This record gives sequence, structure tokens and C-alpha cells, in this order.
Amino acid sequence: MFSLLFTVMSMAQVMSAQEVSQDSTVNIIAYFCKNDTLEYVHHDYEARVNNNDTVVKHHLIEHFQLIVRDSTSNGYEIESIPLKTEVYFGKDTLMTNITQGLMEKLGDMSTIFTTDEYGSIQHIKNWKEIKNFSRTVIKAFCDSLYAACPHLDEMMPRARFEAQMSMQFTSEKTYIENSDDLQLLFSMYGRSIDIGKSESDDVDENGYPQHTIIIGGYGKVDQEYGFDDDFFLQAEIKTTIPKEDVKEHVKNTINMVVGDKYAGNINEDFDKMEYQDATVTSIEDYNYFYNGWPCEMEHTKITDMMGIKTIEINKATWTYRAWGVFTGAAETESVNL
Repeated sequence: MFSLLFTVMSMAQVMSAQEVSQDSTVNIIAYFCKNDTLEYVHHDYEARVNNNDTVVKHHLIEHFQLIVRDSTSNGYEIESIPLKTEVYFGKDTLMTNITQGLMEKLGDMSTIFTTDEYGSIQHIKNWKEIKNFSRTVIKAFCDSLYAACPHLDEMMPRARFEAQMSMQFTSEKTYIENSDDLQLLFSMYGRSIDIGKSESDDVDENGYPQHTIIIGGYGKVDQEYGFDDDFFLQAEIKTTIPKEDVKEHVKNTINMVVGDKYAGNINEDFDKMEYQDATVTSIEDYNYFYNGWPCEMEHTKITDMMGIKTIEINKATWTYRAWGVFTGAAETESVNL
């Protein structure tokens, strides 16, 4: 969507926003240093709104630490260390308790990844270890879930459900794509946008009509702890999905997990429904410190389908930072959130 190329600072000296004001692009490049340490809190939230009635489906709160293990001219090696996780599934205490146990087990595993010179993730160094560990954890989760709900297997066969969970661990690529926190923090590196506001109409990879508004520029993204040379990117992308594809998507989603005994009746019911075009609105707000470290990142996705809105929010905010700037001075700060 975006083409990125940017230099906020040189290796010897940080350029001020005034010095680069004549440039026409904002570029997102990481200028990390070995031993840089950042801590973030990540919120993964989903709710459904029907006739002004809001039901929270889940709210996952993760605290994690990023440490730059190595820094070279070719890129960085970074370790992501889970610190604490809280899980809420509304009034569903069973799902809350089982998922909390799953997340605590996953908290025993760090992710070590490498990036290119811009900061874009390239590889998971301990991928084999993560893949093997995930199989054990998913099995333990399903053991607990299906033991607590013995009739669930008839409605949602365990083998099918477990296979869906395991899909995010089939390869390094799928693991990275399904890691919401890493995607939120690192997916924009190596790209550039025009300074100011741009607006366009196009189609997405599926051929659906898409309207996009993008705003980029400089500014102190954290008023209390920010810097004049910080920068930001905001985007709103609205996609329209025709009703024929809405129907196909709904049925495919159900058939992936529902048992054959129930699938036939459910599909008949869906065939009788009157479908409408759906809209998916993606609101992205990325804020970076002058050296490229993410400050506050948020991606909100609002799906309006058949009169029901699904709201998904992924948000990561820094809570602690300790880094060295290119002048050699060190900076350590934390914020209570």
C-alpha cells in the first residue's frame, strides 16, 4: 500500500525536523543500538455491536520486553520476552481460565528474530523450538477445553479445531503474520509515505473497491516523553465487499470448524438469508520516536456485516525505554500506564 524510504537521522548526527522539512516523504527506518531495551503493553480486543448492544468477545493484555541482542550494518537481532499476560472472555469464565493457562504456558517461550537494515522482520532464529513448543501447548489447551466441554467435539470436532489453531505455526512466515504484536510494531519498516494528506480510490488484492486516506508527518508523538523529530503515519482504508462474497465467506468460516452433522442445517439457514454488501474500515495510527522505535501503535478494524459490527483493536504502547543515542549518551525512562 505504501512505498517507503526515509532518513530521519544520519549515523553521526540527528537531523532536525526543520532541516528535512523540504523533503516530500516520511520514511520509516530503524536506528536501533545494541542493548536497546523497550517494554510495551499490547491490547488485543474484540467486541460485537448489535443494535447498540456491545458484547466483548475477548480482551488480551500482554506485557513484553524487546532487547536488541546485536546490531550490524545489515540489520538487527532482537529478542521478544513475554512478561505478563491477562485474558478476559467476558462472562465466559471457563474460556477465560483455559486461555489464561495457555497464555501463561506460551509466556515461557521468547521469540528471537532478525531484521534487515531498515527494521523489517526477516527470520525467526528459534523457529524450530517455537514450533515444537506450540504443538505441546495447543494440545494441552485442547485437552482442557474438550475435557471441560465433553459435547463440544460433536459440534466442533477437536481435530478440525486443533488444525485451525496449528495453522499459525506452519511456517516462519505464517507465524510472523499471525503475531499481532510483532506485526503492529515492525510491519511498516522499510516503507515511505508522502508528507501531508493523500487520498485515493483503488481495488484491494481481491478486486474489492477501496478508498484510502493517508496522512504522514513530523511531530512530538508523546507530548511528555517525546522529541521534536518524532514522526507519525495515519491511514483510513475502507473496503466494500459485495454480498455474494459475504455469503461465501460466512459459509466457509462455519464449515472450517463445525461438524458435518450440523453443517448441512447451518448452511441451509445461511442460504435462506438476505445478504447485503459489507464494509471493512481499517484505521491505522503509527507513532515513532526520532530513532525509529515505535512509541504508540494502534490498528482498529471495523467490519459491518449484515447490520452487525465487529470491532477489533490492536494497540501497543511503550512503558519503559533504555537506549543509547548516536552521540553516545544514554537515556532510560519509564512511564506508568
